[in-house]
Amino acid sequence: MAIPLERPVPDAAEEAAERFARSCEGALRRWRETPVRPPEPGPVVDRWAQWRAAREARRLVEALAREIEDCPPAGAEREAWKGRVEERIRSFGERHLEWPASYRRLVLGEGFYRASLLFARRARDFDPTLVAEDLLQALRNVWIANSLQLLLERPVACTDSLFAYSLLYPVTDNYLDDPAVPAAAKVAFNRLLGARLAGEPVHAVDPRQDDAFRLIARIEAAWRREAWPEVWQSLLAIHRGQEWSLLQQEAGALDDRQLLALSMAKGAASVWADASLVAGRLDDGTLRFVVGYGFALQLLDDLQDARADRAAGHRTLFSTALERGPLDDLVARLLRFVAAVVDDEPRFAAAGLAGVRDLIRRNCVTLLVGAVAQDPTLCSRRFVRRLERRWPLAFAAQRRLSGRARRRWAEASGVLRERFGVSSLLDLLAADEPAASG
Repeated sequence: MAIPLERPVPDAAEEAAERFARSCEGALRRWRETPVRPPEPGPVVDRWAQWRAAREARRLVEALAREIEDCPPAGAEREAWKGRVEERIRSFGERHLEWPASYRRLVLGEGFYRASLLFARRARDFDPTLVAEDLLQALRNVWIANSLQLLLERPVACTDSLFAYSLLYPVTDNYLDDPAVPAAAKVAFNRLLGARLAGEPVHAVDPRQDDAFRLIARIEAAWRREAWPEVWQSLLAIHRGQEWSLLQQEAGALDDRQLLALSMAKGAASVWADASLVAGRLDDGTLRFVVGYGFALQLLDDLQDARADRAAGHRTLFSTALERGPLDDLVARLLRFVAAVVDDEPRFAAAGLAGVRDLIRRNCVTLLVGAVAQDPTLCSRRFVRRLERRWPLAFAAQRRLSGRARRRWAEASGVLRERFGVSSLLDLLAADEPAASG
């Protein structure tokens, strides 16, 4: 009689990678099963309500620009000023965007505010030459991590490891997306970066690699490799996604099925890393959620960039579909997929988490509708009209408002430079934030 052999205990890192792969397969299956029906992001909004909202939004933009220009020096006056700004935003959101009362704590609470300022302060200390666009790009990842902290009922904060991971975006991702950088240089950069993420003893050969390696060292200080294998598997996964995304820059290299899988690999891994840096190890329900959420965010990003990607020959699911006609079906499916990801995960069904789920869902829907509002030619006229009738602002008014806001923020930033010698309100407020807090 043969003696049955014990099943070998799987390596923790291998197990984490397998769990992630299963979650990705499940999210792709859910995407394929998501019905393609006309979008309904909310109830029908009458034209009068849209006009009032646009009028109030213009007033809000002007009022906030004046508040920025009149920002007082640090101290008691600054705190009173901050309260006025928050009240203006809260009042507009509740009256015209149907913000629930929970947003007072979630959106305007001290957690998000302090985390944003601390990130900006640390980023400027790390690299004083960082341009505002890259700073905001990295800050968006901090906000995603902050939303996961709320969902996992952890303190909202910009931890040192979340700071380091978020800043890796402009240090690495933009370099790999730059068409002026030769493909061979990108491959060499990625090879060394992957070795460093895997813990191999490699040395930086240029300032950009040195910046990336210093950021990785900060993550190592918070999450030891042998104790937290899932953290490092998630970081290696997003690195692999970046490597594979180089194929998107080669004409005809990938078909639609492969482009979808690539969006999954890149987007899901990015938010897996965020969540791992919040919790260390994720249960199955949390991993399912972050994989679907990351996939949705990547598709939303691809939708926003569809026109520019097509012009640059950068292939994504949306840029290639745009060559065949309007994106109605893809956009409709994405809108319903977002709702399914956010609302159908039993792990986060508790009543106390409803406000956080609503915040995440609204953010995703706003990104989707904003992309269509900015470029209505992405979809058919009938599709755009149906979407617009269920949005607080008419799309033409929203485009005008965006342009007005950009002009007024630029003017207000010029006033801040003259008064305080800073390039933005974020930099001014961040200067008051202790670098070591959080």
